[in-house]
Amino acid sequence: MLHDCSHGRAFVLLVALLIPCAVLRGQEHDDDHEHAHLHFSHPLVTESPSPDTKIRLDYIAARTSDATGVHENTVRLEGEYSFTHSVSLSIVTPFIWRTAPALERASGLGNIELSLKAASLAFGERGLLFGGGLSAGLPTGSDTKGLGSDHLVELEPFLDAGYKHNALELVGLTTLSSTFHRRAGEEAERNLTFDFSALYRVQSRLEGLLEVSTARGLVGPESGSQQTFIAPGLKLYPFANRKFMVGASLELGTGIVRHTYALLLSGFYHF
Repeated sequence: MLHDCSHGRAFVLLVALLIPCAVLRGQEHDDDHEHAHLHFSHPLVTESPSPDTKIRLDYIAARTSDATGVHENTVRLEGEYSFTHSVSLSIVTPFIWRTAPALERASGLGNIELSLKAASLAFGERGLLFGGGLSAGLPTGSDTKGLGSDHLVELEPFLDAGYKHNALELVGLTTLSSTFHRRAGEEAERNLTFDFSALYRVQSRLEGLLEVSTARGLVGPESGSQQTFIAPGLKLYPFANRKFMVGASLELGTGIVRHTYALLLSGFYHF
């Protein structure tokens, strides 16, 4: 376990060292490629590859239609600050309350997530954006309540790419997550996740989306299992300046999670 702790501290130190370096490199890229600045309209399930300065508020109602009968609701507040066109830092704070099953009712703060995201502007004129970063899930939840964890740290390096052409935007994101700071007897967990979003601007104030999220367990109790969700959605811009937007998406489970579904309602304000 000491080995895990040292790895966790090393990752945190790495992030702390990378932030100023990424900002300086981003400023250089902005100076060289300001003409190639490329911005993507934010998907609902998949993370956008382009750094933003925004506030986002989500409401998620997750349900299962099988014998477990789980009813779980989440309010999630996200703040993201873009240092340059190519570097941003974000924080996501979830509050969760579970209303069913009756014996598992609970409410409280989940795991807060910090993310450092960087993007290359080198191919902006071709409609391409490549990037990546590192996310860290902090142990602000509760193992007793089954709402996140109060001791595990989850580190998630990720790579993303986006393509934009006229009204069409395609985004792909790959994430490898691992748990650290485990207690004696706890299994290591490692998962590989791929998210994909296809967005089409139907009208100037209306966008349609089709998103897919699939996660496969590599190490741990869920090793070898795969969970895939398909999520159709819509986004609406009430005002002409497009700074404020609202959206809705319905996540539908397939295969082993076919009895699971979730309604996502989102509001964004971009600065």
